[in-house]
Amino acid sequence: MKKIIYLVGFLAFTTACKKPVSDLEVTPTLEVEKKNMGVLGVRSATWCSVCGAGLNNTQNVLELNKNQAVGMVFKDAFSGEFGSHSDWGNNLFSKVATQFGLATSVPTNFQNFNHNSVQEHVEGQTVVNGNYDIQFNGNEMIIRTTTKFFTQFEGEVYIAPFVIVNNLVGAQIGHPQTPNTVHTRYVADVAYPVNKDEESKFEWGYMISAGVVRDGHTVNMDFKSIKKSHWSNNNISIGLVYFRKVGNDFIFINAFTK
Repeated sequence: MKKIIYLVGFLAFTTACKKPVSDLEVTPTLEVEKKNMGVLGVRSATWCSVCGAGLNNTQNVLELNKNQAVGMVFKDAFSGEFGSHSDWGNNLFSKVATQFGLATSVPTNFQNFNHNSVQEHVEGQTVVNGNYDIQFNGNEMIIRTTTKFFTQFEGEVYIAPFVIVNNLVGAQIGHPQTPNTVHTRYVADVAYPVNKDEESKFEWGYMISAGVVRDGHTVNMDFKSIKKSHWSNNNISIGLVYFRKVGNDFIFINAFTK
């Protein structure tokens, strides 16, 4: 992960003068802070007793790092609250794990908590960041996003808006409170653009820029997702994760949540 973050910064500097910069700029609707956040990803399962035994510690680590990293728990389940096996979630986690050199077997637990790499990213140069606002209309969620570039940049950049739900109660083998275990930071969905259908879901997100963009360039994009009726609006957040596409690989750039 350390090498990947360095690579992003290097590319941002070395491509700054290659081509004329586009004058296209969208007026932002949301303010975007110049800051970096990392990602702490966990692969877990309700049928995994080791996952249950380590659940409290895992959730404590995610909470302690909430101001500098987006906590994301990808969970396999029998059925019920967490639904069936999430192919797109596990597909994403496996790809990211391979890219970052992380363990992929269940459970991952603390094998993926590389605090030094997260801190290094937080203190590094901010290339791009975002902000979001959620509007609820019954069970439909409209997620308005604004993305802002903080340096001149060249390449294809993608935004992946993950729906993250807290305080879900469900079974967890190996946890003393099962079947009423409280789960946090569960990745429930990846939202998709409002002008597309659900089949367009893509775990690496959606392209928001290509070519050269200038410092201060902003992009607005709206997404949608459907929430379960018993999910509290106050327990739903969005994890915006930014990737740069290089060949067939997606390289982590930055993340944001609130």
